[in-house]
Amino acid sequence: MREEIQVAASWWTKEIKKKYDAKTNGPEALEKFHASLADGLVKRCTGHWHVEDPMKGCAYRSLSYDSRVDPLLRKAAEEAGIKQSIEELLSGSRYIMFINPGAVKLRNVAFCSATPEVIYQKEIKMSEFEEESGSKRTQSSPPSNGGIPRGSPISNFVQKNLSMGNSNYEHINRYLKPQQILVPPTM
Repeated sequence: MREEIQVAASWWTKEIKKKYDAKTNGPEALEKFHASLADGLVKRCTGHWHVEDPMKGCAYRSLSYDSRVDPLLRKAAEEAGIKQSIEELLSGSRYIMFINPGAVKLRNVAFCSATPEVIYQKEIKMSEFEEESGSKRTQSSPPSNGGIPRGSPISNFVQKNLSMGNSNYEHINRYLKPQQILVPPTM
């Protein structure tokens, strides 16, 4: 969790540095902003960090600067003593950052990018999964449906929607075997 949070805090710090005035704010305010944002993210993510299901809590852990400023960004700037407004520092930017176990992704809302840009990606090994979640996996059989474990939320979603005829990819899926069914992209 700490790696992902450090990556996220560093990215936002670099973003505000583009329009940051060191004479007005002082050079140490950026470091304080980074530390304050990282602390705030640790508090936000604690209890909402699910290594076994990284998408669970994804929206809660996200940071956004779109039509409104995420309160965590504003608070970090205030605690750091930055005199410029966060709106001034981030003007022209419109982002949503998703901070998930093993990945940090960024969607540029200004360009309506459907696929988030991957800023950080980490392969999570089973030993790390057990460390972070405090649980051990009891069954280690490989999934038989092309990588989606049976009984997983995605697998259940696909099966439910296909049985109801609601697949966004029905025009493609009718030619595929059940284990090759395409699922809508997730963040």
